[in-house]
Order: sequence, then structure tokens, then C-alpha cells
Amino acid sequence: MQHRRTNLLLILLVITPIALLTWLGTYLIRDAARSTDSAMQAVLAERLAVADHQLVDDLRRFTDALDAMEAKLDTDPTQVAKTLAGHPWIMESWIANASGETQPVADKKALEPSAGAEAVARSKVLTSVLAKSSRRYDDATAPFFRLAAIETMDRSRQSAWMTFAKSAVYDLQDQLHRRQETPFLSGWHVTDGDFIYWRQMRPGELICARLDSQALRRALYARLPPLGLQSYPGRMILSTVTGIPLHTAGRGLSGSTNVPAAQKECSAPLSQWVIGYSPASVEFPKPYLFPILLGVSSGCILVLALAWTFFRENARELRLAQQRVSFVNQISHELKTPLTNIQLYTEMASHRIEDSGDIIAQRHLRVVETETARLNRLIQNVLNYARQQRDKLSVQAKSIVLDEVVDRAVGNWRTLLENKGFHVHTVLSGPSLMRADPDALEQILGNLLSNVDKYAAHGKWVSIRTEATGSSIRVIVEDRGPGIPPGKRRMVFEPFERLRSDLNEGVSGTGIGLTISRELADLHGGSLEVCSLYKDGARFILTLPVHPL
Repeated sequence: MQHRRTNLLLILLVITPIALLTWLGTYLIRDAARSTDSAMQAVLAERLAVADHQLVDDLRRFTDALDAMEAKLDTDPTQVAKTLAGHPWIMESWIANASGETQPVADKKALEPSAGAEAVARSKVLTSVLAKSSRRYDDATAPFFRLAAIETMDRSRQSAWMTFAKSAVYDLQDQLHRRQETPFLSGWHVTDGDFIYWRQMRPGELICARLDSQALRRALYARLPPLGLQSYPGRMILSTVTGIPLHTAGRGLSGSTNVPAAQKECSAPLSQWVIGYSPASVEFPKPYLFPILLGVSSGCILVLALAWTFFRENARELRLAQQRVSFVNQISHELKTPLTNIQLYTEMASHRIEDSGDIIAQRHLRVVETETARLNRLIQNVLNYARQQRDKLSVQAKSIVLDEVVDRAVGNWRTLLENKGFHVHTVLSGPSLMRADPDALEQILGNLLSNVDKYAAHGKWVSIRTEATGSSIRVIVEDRGPGIPPGKRRMVFEPFERLRSDLNEGVSGTGIGLTISRELADLHGGSLEVCSLYKDGARFILTLPVHPL
């Protein structure tokens, strides 16, 4: 029992607080990590948005520059195509009609189109997309918008050709630009690596120009990061949606070689590009966890220190209690020898006085015998309690006649009780033979009758009955005293526990009689209980098996 209590205290005083502190520390660390990560994601999202805006802004400016070349309605398409071909980034220009037929105008022979990117193939798709598109080019506020149409796949790259038109109304660098006149529709027909500029001079007639994509990308990359911002400590990576790297910017300090912490798909017409950023270690340091770890570890150390102090004090108290029990045990043993001699010589003196007929002397000797028996019972209770504390209490079962043992135990108390005015009633109907420890039974009955003497004196009545019920025997001791309150029926079997003070005022005893009695009953494989149905006083029922364990 003591070991189980110690384990329970260990759980309550050590494991539970440490578990709570560990949970709190883990929660705080995770919360700090989440806060740092949220702040980092917000900063990176803003950084990527600025870079994306810069790319689209530069491409729009370049588009405006191409549109500015001979932008009048009556300009000859061939002349416009030749003028466009004069730009150093344009490698090829042609004119396409509504049926998709092409008329080459200029070809610098410096760029070989990839499969599926030839002028004829792209012109047919582009004219089909423009014919099917119903969206107006003057109702968008972004620099470019995508034309809704079925696109084709570039099987060499597993990427799609997309068509974008330049909007007439757009918000560029926080300024709303509006064109009063929209002489023609222009835009881009692109994949992740090919750029074809197109301009619709009149319905069914297109001017197309293929760009040197590497030159265009280098010009766009050179503007990252945007002007006015320092070079990024980490690594900004521009790649295609299929994972092909295109460009890397930034100083690439320690920690920036990891997978990008944030990514963003570029805006139209660069929708097949993805921009990402891998921050350096110096940009977003890990949360400062030392205060959290210090607080949690200090709490754990404090709990352990308190637990160690508690268990040290508890161990000291247990040692003192064991020393007290050992001392009482030794004193009780020392008292047993002179008490035995007193009993012996009292009996011898009683026999001699009986022959002399001295009635007064006989009365005095009976008092000595009664008090000696009481003292012997008290010493025996103390010894048994000491053995119980050391887990050495035991019984020696032998064949007995229960009624004889009960009658002998009652006989030891009968004279004392009757002298105090008690009516002692006995009904002995026990079995003829059973196995039990007669000394233990006498001690149990002696403790019960002693309580009757102490607490039920005004009732002046006590009954002792034995009865056999199947495989068990019951010994019932009942009185007509004040009884035991329902809330005290368990408590009376606890060591050193007594009822309310008005009942035990002036009552002597150690307070361990019922504790020892129940323990002796349990060692027999039986029980000692208070009957809850008896209302006239107190009724104790000792139940014993015919064959003890």
C-alpha cells in the first residue's frame, strides 16, 4: 500500500508538472517558429510580388516601344514588319492573313525555330485564337490579359503556347495609363522559352516578329532586383513551370542553397515562369529560444528539487515511524515477561485465598486479574500492530470448537460487564468443528467487548451470537449504545481513529483494536464489518470460512 501511494505521489508531484512544462515549452517553441515563418512568408511574398511586377512592367514598356514603331493606321504592313526587324532582338518578321498564309518579310538567319514554332504553324494558331476571342482589349486593368481560346502544346518542352493581348487601360507603377486611341491590337504568343510579338493592323491581317528569347531574358534579368533595392542576400531563382532553371540572382550567402522557401507564378504574359526565393541564414534567423528553454528547464529543476525534498522528508518520517514502532515493540515485549509473572502469581494467590474464605481479598484479586487481562490485551494489540506494519502479522489455524472459544472469551469479560450493570446475552449455535486461530479469535472478541464497555455503557446490554450459514460462520456482537454514524463506519477500522469527542471523553485505549481485529479476520479469509441495518446501537459481524485460506 505504501509503495502504491509513493508511486501515485511520484506521478502527481513529478511526472505531471514536468509533462505540463514540456507541453508548454513545445507549444511556445512551435508558436515562435510559426510566427517567424509567417513573418518570413509575408516578406518573401512582398519581395516576389515586387520582382514579378518589375518583370511585367519592363515587358510592357518593351511592348509599348514596339507598338510605337510606325503605329499609324495607314502604315504599310510590309514597312512596319521591316521596321520591327530592325530591332536587334528581333530575328524574324512576317505578315499573316486570315487564312493563316504567311509572307516572310525579314529573317536574320540567327535563330532556328524549334519544332512547332515555325512561322506558318504559329500564324495559323494565332489567327484562329484571335478570330475566336470575343474579349475586348480595352476592359482590363492589368498590363496584359490572356485571350480565351484552346491552346496547343509544345511537345519538345511539354509546355503550352499561350496568347496574350496588351490592355489599353492598365495600372503600371501605381499610375493609371489610358490610351485615347487604340489603333490596333497587339500582344504576345509565347511558351516558356519562345516569344512572338504580334500586331493586328486590320481585321484578318497580322504582323508577327520572333524575338531572340535569350536577349530578352537577359534584359529582363538585368533589372532584378528592381532599381533602388540592394542585391538580395539569398538566391532568387527564375525557372519554367516544368522546372527548367532560367536565371539566378542575389548574393547566395550561406543557407540560400536550400529549396525555395516561397514561390510565385509570374503574371501574364510570363505565366509559364515561376519565381522563387531561398533566403540566406542571416535574413531570417531562427527564433530566440533560450528564454523559453531556460524557463522550462528551470521549472523542471524546481519540480525535481521539490520532489526530492518531499521524498527525503517522507523517507525521514518513515524511518522515524519505523523507529517508533520498533521501540514500542521492544517495550511491549519487555512488558510481556513481568505481566506473565503477575498473572501467574495472581492465580496462585487466588487459589490460596479461596481456601481461606477471605471474600474481600478475593474481590481485590479479581480486580487485579481483570486489569492484568486488559493490560495483556492492550500489549498484544500493540505487538500485532507492529507486526502488521512490518508485514509479519500471521495466524496459526488449528481445529477448534468455535462456541468454546467464544464462551471462553466472553467469560473473561462477563464479570467486569455484569459488575457495571450489563446484561450479557449469548446464543452459541456454531459448528462442532472448524479451523481457526483461537488466540486471534479471542483477541477479536476481546476488542469488540472492550468497545462495548467503553462506548455502550448506558445501554447496559450486549449480545454475542454464533451461527453457521453454509460454508461460513458468523459471530455477531451487538449492543444498545449510541451506535456508529454512517459516515464513520469505515473510519472506525482505521488506526488511531475514534468517534466524536463526547463519546470518547475519558475513554482509554490505543485506537488500534478494530484495525488489528479486521486484519486478523482478513488473514483468516473472512471479514469484520459494521451492520448498516441495525439501528438500536452497534452491530459487528465477524464472518469466517469453515476452511480458512
